[in-house]
Amino acid sequence: MNETSSSQPLMVEPQPSRTFAEASPVVAGYFTVSFVFGLMAVNAGLPVWLPVAMCLFVYAGASQFAALALISSGASLTTIILTTFLINARHMLMSVYMAKALRALGLSRFERWCYAGGLTDESFAFHSVKLGSGAPVNVRYLIGFNLFCHTSWVLGGLLGAICAQYASHLIKYQLDYALTAMMLYVLVSLCNTRNKLIAAAAAVACMGALSLVGSSPFNVFIATFVGCGVGVCLTKRS
Repeated sequence: MNETSSSQPLMVEPQPSRTFAEASPVVAGYFTVSFVFGLMAVNAGLPVWLPVAMCLFVYAGASQFAALALISSGASLTTIILTTFLINARHMLMSVYMAKALRALGLSRFERWCYAGGLTDESFAFHSVKLGSGAPVNVRYLIGFNLFCHTSWVLGGLLGAICAQYASHLIKYQLDYALTAMMLYVLVSLCNTRNKLIAAAAAVACMGALSLVGSSPFNVFIATFVGCGVGVCLTKRS
């Protein structure tokens, strides 16, 4: 028997079924939120293909809903682009962290681009925790997780748009709270330590204070930065 090989820990690669099982809460939430977006977009007078295209190429919940409101109000293209950019500015912070966390996996440039294209708040939350805990992770798991989530987002938008076009009289429920509910679920499920709870509370408190001062796309970015800063400080102290 090869003693050297037997003494090494076995790294079991996550299987596609396991990847989907872990992604399923996000998949369900994304489908619901994008379904609502498709409904709202077509009800606002947009063609069926447009919300589907936005789900495919924009892939950002808050930004898509903000863009829909701006489009409906007749805002200029420059205003829409700038607003969605500011709302998504927090992704720069997440990307910097993930770029460092993924170095050990040896991803190629193409694999990094594929992963970056599917990085969202929820995938960042799940993957950062998984990588931090030392669980077995490979590039197939990371990109597969993101692909399952993105596919559900596009399918939800497509079904919502079709329902709004052909079966709007059958839909009586108000589902515009779905995005907030999904974000709260992810936040609560990840606050499993005292430091994470404090960091989350700091971000929530900062966002609340900024909202009282005034509404701005910068508020999300600033609150995220404050939460990350508190988390980093607590981690260094412990």
